[in-house]
Amino acid sequence: MGESEVRFEGTLDSWYAERGHGMVRPEQGGEALFVHVSAFPMDGQVPQEGERISFEVVSKSDGSKQAVRLQRLSAYKLPSQLRPPRTGSRAPRPIGRRRRASPLMWMVLGLLVLGFGATVWAPSHALVAANGSTQARH
Repeated sequence: MGESEVRFEGTLDSWYAERGHGMVRPEQGGEALFVHVSAFPMDGQVPQEGERISFEVVSKSDGSKQAVRLQRLSAYKLPSQLRPPRTGSRAPRPIGRRRRASPLMWMVLGLLVLGFGATVWAPSHALVAANGSTQARH
């Protein structure tokens, strides 16, 4: 970090996880600043509303300001039920939930079954027409 870069401190005021952005409220006052998920350190921690952070400010092309190069000031602690147990041995891996079948998968599976069934149980006159041969006797 160069000496010309000015860092500010503030609080993550709001966070929209599904959109990957939120707003930072500077401690010095002023308007809330936009912050994108890419500005957070890649430490495996999910941004949390109320989290204290330090940041730099840049101006975007439209004139608005954005918080960038965030650093966490207070280490976020995982809730106790999510923390690994404090044992010397390795804890067993939790069993994951089964994935639910999507409607698209059910539709593809249904079409495959229908196609297979139409091939196996086709009426004999359909097979004759498909083969191009007639077995009509005069």
